[in-house]
Amino acid sequence: MVLPLRLRGALIAIALLLHGMGLCVAADPEASAGANTPADAVQPALVLLLPLASPDFARPAQAVQLGFMAALKHSGEKLPVSVVATDASGVSILTGYDRAVKLGARLIVGPMTRGAVSALAESTLVSVPTLGLNLPESKTALPPRLYTFGLALEAEAEFVARGAAAENRKNAIVVSAKSPLAQRSRAAFAQTWERLGGVITESYQFDSHTDLSALRQVLAKSQADLVFLAADTEQARLVRPFLNYRIAVFATSQVNSGSSDPLANGDLNGIRFVEMPWLVQPDHPAVMVYPRPRGIADEMERFYALGIDAFRIATALLQGSRTLSLDGVTGRITLDGNQMVREPVQAVFRNGVGVTPDDDAPVDGTR
Repeated sequence: MVLPLRLRGALIAIALLLHGMGLCVAADPEASAGANTPADAVQPALVLLLPLASPDFARPAQAVQLGFMAALKHSGEKLPVSVVATDASGVSILTGYDRAVKLGARLIVGPMTRGAVSALAESTLVSVPTLGLNLPESKTALPPRLYTFGLALEAEAEFVARGAAAENRKNAIVVSAKSPLAQRSRAAFAQTWERLGGVITESYQFDSHTDLSALRQVLAKSQADLVFLAADTEQARLVRPFLNYRIAVFATSQVNSGSSDPLANGDLNGIRFVEMPWLVQPDHPAVMVYPRPRGIADEMERFYALGIDAFRIATALLQGSRTLSLDGVTGRITLDGNQMVREPVQAVFRNGVGVTPDDDAPVDGTR
């Protein structure tokens, strides 16, 4: 596959930057399947298997790579790292994985998409410890050496449900956008909420063409304890004015674009959501020690943070750790079987900005 010149240039620029940090990188994705690339010169301890050659996933993959390398530099470890670039196809992922193994990797970090993790899990290729950066598409048993870690919204929705139940809330109204991501979040919340004994009194779906006045009428008469809102930032801005301000609104990090724009986000004030410390807790001990990335979009910050914690988990796995408890920049991380469980922090929109609640302000308030 011939990559666009701009993408090739960006990847090579990143490779040169990392080479200056003393790292071993396969700079050209098209050369990564060859036999005599620069990455062959040094046997890597770690190989990053990322969809850098995919038009849809190149930017998040670059952010993960930059975060990973920033954490490596901060650690002071002298670990040789290679990067194997793939596209998003199953064939490319499995070929790239085989390439990483042949490079002599002691541990592989990636792949990054759900489909790729699923393809790897269903193959017979997993021969070295591997940290997939997402969950597989179905809840199937993972190969013994394949671990998973990611930012799945379904896990956040389940966390929201458990937190609301712990506050003795019983009746929920579910309001969700019709997008696939919002629907997955809605389903995960509903399943966990009902399993915990909660009741869903109303379920409402919307898009940009929906008449939301009917929702306002439903909420005006409701005795629900909370609204679970499954929507991204733009969708939440659309529906928020129609929600009853007397009822607490809960959401996942999907509602937070990461942009600190008090004017644009003013309608979101009072919405409670779960988030990674990297975006809402700048004074968090782990967050403070890492440099902020330059020149990447706000929405890419999540993937940069994912890269930081992926490095920290990878080094623990390299040391043979069978247990893990990590205070990460994406949340508290523990190892449960083959899955890295991430516990985000509680946050709320105040003055259009997502912040962690403090002791002198009610989390349901709008100030």
